[in-house]
Amino acid sequence: MALLTLLGSCGPGGGELPQAGPLPSGCLAQLSREFLDPAEHMDLCDRIVASHPRLLRAHVDRFIVWQHYGKEREACRKLFDLEKTMATLTATPDDREDFHFSVEAICRNQVVDAGG
Repeated sequence: MALLTLLGSCGPGGGELPQAGPLPSGCLAQLSREFLDPAEHMDLCDRIVASHPRLLRAHVDRFIVWQHYGKEREACRKLFDLEKTMATLTATPDDREDFHFSVEAICRNQVVDAGG
């Protein structure tokens, strides 16, 4: 009887199951969808970063997606801000390499090209 009471509390009107946040891989994975609205896609990437702020891969994936939609300056600004807290982030060597490539090869060159 106690088990039935417990199970009954999980159904409608009972306790709600917690909502899972977006998966870290969802930002870049959605890039292959043909009819995805760019604003919604960039918003999804922002939500993923907000849900996983210490995961460097989430930040790098957001940069790639934002760059894809022509928002490179904004994406670079976010990476420059992230540089200050790199030591606190969870990352694989590949994630760090992708980050450094994005910052050095793309963002710093953009700043030089833009005159500042």
